[in-house]
Amino acid sequence: MSKRSNIIIYLLGIYVVLQFLWWGYQIIDLGSLVDSSDKGSSRRVFMILGEGAVFIMILLAGFWQIQKSIRKEIELSESQNNFMLSVTHELKTPLTSIQLALQTLSSRKLSSDQTQSLVDKAISENDRLKILIDNIIHASSIENKGLTLDKSELDLKMILSQIVKKSNQRLEKPLVKLDFEESVKLIADKFMIETSIINIIENAIKYGGEYQIDVVARTKGNRCLISVTDQGPGITENEQSNIFDKFYRIGNEETRTKKGSGLGLYIAKQFIELHNGNIQYKRNKPSGSIFTISMPNGK
Repeated sequence: MSKRSNIIIYLLGIYVVLQFLWWGYQIIDLGSLVDSSDKGSSRRVFMILGEGAVFIMILLAGFWQIQKSIRKEIELSESQNNFMLSVTHELKTPLTSIQLALQTLSSRKLSSDQTQSLVDKAISENDRLKILIDNIIHASSIENKGLTLDKSELDLKMILSQIVKKSNQRLEKPLVKLDFEESVKLIADKFMIETSIINIIENAIKYGGEYQIDVVARTKGNRCLISVTDQGPGITENEQSNIFDKFYRIGNEETRTKKGSGLGLYIAKQFIELHNGNIQYKRNKPSGSIFTISMPNGK
């Protein structure tokens, strides 16, 4: 529903309330003309006023619920529109890069190093495309409650090492660092844990700039803690409560320069909560963000 419809509902509500106030005034004015000794007439006036007051309260509550529903519809519509804009860009960019690499390979005679560089670039862009498509599929599965856990004891160090290695290969520089405490144990769904960590690291890469990103795994009591720390601008306080919402992205989609679909953190949160865990955000000092996954360590 459009904002115009929202305004019309507001105006209609104000008109109805003013009309009730006017009628109430007329009833009170009429009541003043009634003989005060006529108790039956006075009682009827007060009864009308009481019923009118109850009715207007119910009416106001109804208008409030309608306004609340309209606001949610508007927010959902804006989120979906932003999602379509971002996904269109996200799909087009890697496809264009892959096409350019393939055209170059097919039309020019290149050295082995140049060929390998283009192949690596195409693979990297294909990985980006796969992450986006996977996130869309995962979001749909979450909405349809079509997910089941396949838990096993994980080699978490190997999983994190592979994720960090691939991230650095795509960045073409070792910006992502891993600090792993050997005592960390975890029984979980490997696919979901990998996806959650990849999405959080991808988020850090997008907003962390050219600064180091630290991935730390440790044990605290009966919990496994995995944190991803960047040194980017961080997230403003008024937006922190929304960052795990579906489709939510910081800022305005038309002016935003960072790539993304608004699904990564949403999926990570849903996957972690399926394991009776949680994911929290806090500001890094002096700048940046810290996302921490906390899960039962399986002991």
